[in-house]
Amino acid sequence: MNPDNMPLVTAVIPVYNHDKYVVESIRSILHQTYRNIDLIILNDGSNDRSHEMVLTLVEECKRRFVRFEYINRENIGLSATLNQALDMARGVYFTALASDDVAFPEKIELLVNALETKGPTYAVAFGDALFINGRGQEVQLMPNGTIHGIQNEKTYSTFLDFQLRNRDIDYRSEVFGTYRTLLAGNYLPAMSNVVRTTAIQEVGGWTNGNAMEDWEMWLKLSKEYKFLYVDQSLALYRLHGVNASSTITHKLINSSIALIAREKAYCSQNSLISVWEDSFNSQLIALLRNRNFFLNRNIFSLSSTEVLSFILFLMKKAGKKVVKVLCKVSNSHKQTNNY
Repeated sequence: MNPDNMPLVTAVIPVYNHDKYVVESIRSILHQTYRNIDLIILNDGSNDRSHEMVLTLVEECKRRFVRFEYINRENIGLSATLNQALDMARGVYFTALASDDVAFPEKIELLVNALETKGPTYAVAFGDALFINGRGQEVQLMPNGTIHGIQNEKTYSTFLDFQLRNRDIDYRSEVFGTYRTLLAGNYLPAMSNVVRTTAIQEVGGWTNGNAMEDWEMWLKLSKEYKFLYVDQSLALYRLHGVNASSTITHKLINSSIALIAREKAYCSQNSLISVWEDSFNSQLIALLRNRNFFLNRNIFSLSSTEVLSFILFLMKKAGKKVVKVLCKVSNSHKQTNNY
């Protein structure tokens, strides 16, 4: 692509309590081979030294980027922060990077070139991602999600291979990023994409307060556009104590159930209700496995038809173990009614 004709890309780094990692994240955008970038950094009320760390790179960012904006303010949440960045965006393309992740130098260039080649029917292009730990060392994941330092036949080294380890999806085929595959669960690497800004605007941006902001956006876009996969790792996804905590897991499960519940009407209208039921019931299974399940009342708002569907799903998935699960449902229901 002729450098003089390169479309503007708005890069966004939402920052929250990542003083150990935010400099590396910003530098990874500074070092992009693609030149026509404006960078927006939004510090979402961090209470560590993230603000001070960002300030060390302000002058360098001003020299490097077509436009640079840094806003340090109170916390409003990630979805609202992304919507603020979308309102500020001037680029033809939009790419966000978490303040603890790292983009490879060629990420933006490769993905923009791919989208420019494919044309407007494609809203977003993805690459893959590798895993690193809190010290920046490349690591592997075991099937149960635990970190392993040495690659072997039982470990996963890339984001997509790990996310799809139990699903029959060929991410190098045309099914990549389709609504049907995404309804069953998000598997896309948020740190490795570039999106057409107008496409995000057309679907209404993100829902403020939703903890599953990436999954929601991909579901919205997949109803209207195609997704493109570039077969190369283009970012590093950092695994550390905060983003693996049980508190976050519980919040994500509940947000997942709420998100899938909102998709029921669309699925009913598009002959996808059986796919919806499988996805919704899978999320209920995850809720059952959470130690704080009895504190959550989402399950008790189900219709009688959905309860029956859930029980049949349990019998299909769990076999002889269904009795134990149903006993847990019964006990949890009793404890909830005692409040």
